[in-house]
Amino acid sequence: MAKKTKNNTPPEREKKDNAPAVTNPSEKQPRERFSILDFRVQAIILAVVGFVFYCNTFSNESAFDDRMAIMDNEYVQQGIAGIPAILTKDAYQSYLEHKNGSNQLAGGRYRPLSLITFAIEQQFMGVYNDEPGNVRDARIAEEMHTRHVVNVLLYILSVIVLLYFLRYVVFPNQPLIAFISALLFTIHPIHTEVVANVKSRDEILSVLFISLTFIKAFKYYDSRKMRDLLLTALFFFLALLSKEYAATLVLLLPVSFYIFRNETSVKSILGTLPYLIPLAIYLFLRFAAVTTMAEGAEQNVMNNPYLFATGAQRMATEIMILLNYLKLLIFPNVLAADYSYNQIPYVDFSSTAVWLSLVAHLAFVAAMCVLVLRRQVLGFAIAFYLANLVLISNILFNIGAPMGERLIYHSSIGFCMAIALLICMGFKRMKQPSMANAGLAGLMAIVVILCGFKTIERNKDWKNDDTLFMADVKKVPNSVLVNNNAAAACMNFAKKNKEDVAVRNEWFQKAVSYFDKAIATYPKHSLSYVNRGLCYFNMGKPDMALQDWDSVRKYSPNEQNLSKYLTVVGKYFYGQGRNYTSKNMPDSAIYAYKKCVDATPEIPEGWYSLGVSYIAIGKKADAKDVLKKALQLSPNTPEVQQAYEQVKDVK
Repeated sequence: MAKKTKNNTPPEREKKDNAPAVTNPSEKQPRERFSILDFRVQAIILAVVGFVFYCNTFSNESAFDDRMAIMDNEYVQQGIAGIPAILTKDAYQSYLEHKNGSNQLAGGRYRPLSLITFAIEQQFMGVYNDEPGNVRDARIAEEMHTRHVVNVLLYILSVIVLLYFLRYVVFPNQPLIAFISALLFTIHPIHTEVVANVKSRDEILSVLFISLTFIKAFKYYDSRKMRDLLLTALFFFLALLSKEYAATLVLLLPVSFYIFRNETSVKSILGTLPYLIPLAIYLFLRFAAVTTMAEGAEQNVMNNPYLFATGAQRMATEIMILLNYLKLLIFPNVLAADYSYNQIPYVDFSSTAVWLSLVAHLAFVAAMCVLVLRRQVLGFAIAFYLANLVLISNILFNIGAPMGERLIYHSSIGFCMAIALLICMGFKRMKQPSMANAGLAGLMAIVVILCGFKTIERNKDWKNDDTLFMADVKKVPNSVLVNNNAAAACMNFAKKNKEDVAVRNEWFQKAVSYFDKAIATYPKHSLSYVNRGLCYFNMGKPDMALQDWDSVRKYSPNEQNLSKYLTVVGKYFYGQGRNYTSKNMPDSAIYAYKKCVDATPEIPEGWYSLGVSYIAIGKKADAKDVLKKALQLSPNTPEVQQAYEQVKDVK
């Protein structure tokens, strides 16, 4: 490897332009006023574009994981008082323990920084108090508008800081390429999930503090001031608290020192060693806070996306999905909030897509190695892309999902850098500079307009859960989660039409069709059984409701609200039995009481009434069995004792 040169500038750059490798993007440059190459002009353009692209999210409500991260997170709802708990617990612990009594999700999630920002917002908007549930939900839904505004402002700030990083570190003498890279990142439609879904603020904060870490790390490299070193460590720590992806800096910082400061490999690595201290502190906090998955949760395909795959199928599918990400980055024509089981069917190594993906990514790895050794910027872009891609690939560890648009957010920075570099290189080859500039401006205008239409339209889908999943069920029709949530949306529409019975039942029937699809895809999906049972019960089909809730009792006996629903249907059948008894219809009464004890076997009244009905039709042996059960549940009840005395000697 080349030794460090006296002025820290790569030789190939010296030959090209003799410009200093270290420039401050915010300093005045000897250019025309309001030049597109000026940092302030570029920052204003990015801010305006970011605002125009995402201002229509301001009227959005909560969607997808917002409930877990904000609305049903008791620590967030406590405001500033909840911050100590946020810092010492898994990100979703409050929600998961409230809903299921245990952690049912794969992969630890220690990402306290975004939750802290939610808690601070809550402090200003009013902390949780003992309001009725519907009043509280309405208030929190209204507050989501403010959170959306904050999300967009943070996104704009992050892309401006990203621009500074690109100009200061990656493209110090090529401000136009830095700007195009940041612009492509800002406008990419695949980022709609991150910006429009408030929960994904962790991604925005992560990129913000990763960029700041790079900036301050190079400031320290150039100045050797202790203040810059401490700020670098602080920003790195905040990046880690935002999301785990910042761990890639342990690899990317040495690569960047090697390329952009023409440093030796050994000194590049040594220059990164001080930043292992905040990493160690973060890991200590993470291991102390993160809870393990509940026993048996890993046997749920919704947590373990490759549960039903063979080893070869898992590896092949993981490789193929890398190609899916690349296709979405190049052509984001169809966007969806979820790609879980079974939207992406398992494949094996007979698939052409697997081999195409494998060849492409091995080529990326080879190109990265060669270009990094040659100290080429494109090598850093590919390294940035691949380092973050590995973390979301499921190859190293199970992240609980096969694919997600928010997951490629960090890698897209490397993608945008590479595309901007290649585009500018292509236009630079044109002989007439004026024509090249016009062509580049025209191309970027077309890309911005097309991405704008796609992004603004997609933001509307993210208004709330109902709009999101009714839109996405058409795009990912084989996703269990999306079908279940689309069905839930139909149930909400049914509740809104409770005065019109025909319309109400039509929505319930549509919900049932989505639940049918979810259950057919994954027969053990308990949540679909729970909600389909509610549909049936509201449609006047309690027998079918009980059948579904029996399935829940079989597959997920600790499901939240199951006991409540079974109690409701048990009381219904008990009332039916009493009605049939009063009409002297013992056979019908027996059928109803059987359903009652099936739903609520712990309630003695059902067993007693069933026993009495058996006595009425002369089936004393059957009566003895059920009355014995009633006596066990209620040994001191005179009516039960008297009834049992009538049949206790029957053999």
